[in-house]
Amino acid sequence: MSVPPAPSPTVDPLRARFLDAGLRVLANDGFGGFKQSTVCAETGLTTGGFYHSFKNWKDFETALIEHWQTEATANVVAQLRTIGSPVERLRALHDATLNLNHETERAIRTWSATDAMIAEAVVHVDETRRDAVTEFVTDVIGDAQMASLIAAQSLMVLIGYQCSGVSNEELSWSIDQIFNYTVSLPTAQASE
Repeated sequence: MSVPPAPSPTVDPLRARFLDAGLRVLANDGFGGFKQSTVCAETGLTTGGFYHSFKNWKDFETALIEHWQTEATANVVAQLRTIGSPVERLRALHDATLNLNHETERAIRTWSATDAMIAEAVVHVDETRRDAVTEFVTDVIGDAQMASLIAAQSLMVLIGYQCSGVSNEELSWSIDQIFNYTVSLPTAQASE
């Protein structure tokens, strides 16, 4: 079961075009290729259009990271919370993890090594994700301590993948192992 995209708050279409282009540039060119000229080229627009939407490059970076936090974490977690069955929610989390734009996230993690604001945003995203995984696993097994350990392991696998040359297949296998282990544990209903 995949998670449908959540509707985004109304964003100026031109601004959204630049933000989406920024995420694509990070995915395609990495942090080293992340430049205003590359973002403008990706949109097919000029720097005039850029400055119509953003005061300066730092304003764009701030908006881009907020956009990433919303699209890659807040909206995903909110959508997952709408799934009634705890096991189905875990399956959807599994799928959402595999469907993240890992190339963009890899570039953002690289960027975070040189920019404190970006590093803070990455920490916030990681904490939000860990809290959500803990919540969702607790809903299945009823053991918050074990759920926290599973969430930590899940996050380590995700971050390790994003910071390494491990293949998509190996990530998928690792996430499958965590999911299969989790759903094999005694459930909250069985322990009541």
